Amino acid sequence: MEPYVFDPKEYSLEDEIKFHCYKGIICFNKCCYDVKLVLSPYEFLRLRKVLSLDVEEFIEKYGEFYLGEVTQLPVISINMDPISFACPFLDEKEGCKIYKDRPVSCRLYPLARYLVKNEKGEKEEIFKIIRETHCKGHYENRPIKIKDYLKEQELETYLYFNDLWGEIIIKRQKFADIPLTGDILDMIFLIAYNLPEFRKSIREEEIEGLPKEFADLPDEELLEKGLIFIRDKVLTEENLNW
Repeated sequence: MEPYVFDPKEYSLEDEIKFHCYKGIICFNKCCYDVKLVLSPYEFLRLRKVLSLDVEEFIEKYGEFYLGEVTQLPVISINMDPISFACPFLDEKEGCKIYKDRPVSCRLYPLARYLVKNEKGEKEEIFKIIRETHCKGHYENRPIKIKDYLKEQELETYLYFNDLWGEIIIKRQKFADIPLTGDILDMIFLIAYNLPEFRKSIREEEIEGLPKEFADLPDEELLEKGLIFIRDKVLTEENLNW
């Protein structure tokens, strides 16, 4: 994996960067090799749907499932090709085969995004620029405000869902010293990554606290309700202190 560095400067949504990535650029596709692509629940949902795969099929064909070292929460990541180290969704001539549904890290590049609390205690987004020697997009004379870059890369819904998942991770870290039971891990995986089975469980009234009508919600709304349920109802002190 090629080392990269962050520019020391922190940027806000109103700040301008110079960057452009496009099909004819000399480094086209170079960033699609040897990367660690961890999928949030929303990213996984998008990919699974566009590829028409169920949960097990996706993991078997493209990824792996494990528990995160720090969070001990379920994680699904994409495996690179074992020989070329290319992303499995890369077409060398045409580029990304899942471009409309690509994950956040691909959309956001060359930016890294952080959520911090300002002096008033409000959430604020800050950004840093990632520099990799192979990337020539930085030398393209295309100034663009970060807020416009996010819009161009269609990040709004992705960031909303990923921030929700981030809140779950933060909540989990509050109880980091309490191991999660198998039942709780199963429930988190079901809600976050296995929407078809989650829907079925709601319909059959197997999960207390989730009304039956949730079973008829569109996928994105159901995932939103599910992630809020994990954050507010599953990861609670009384629930974890078994």
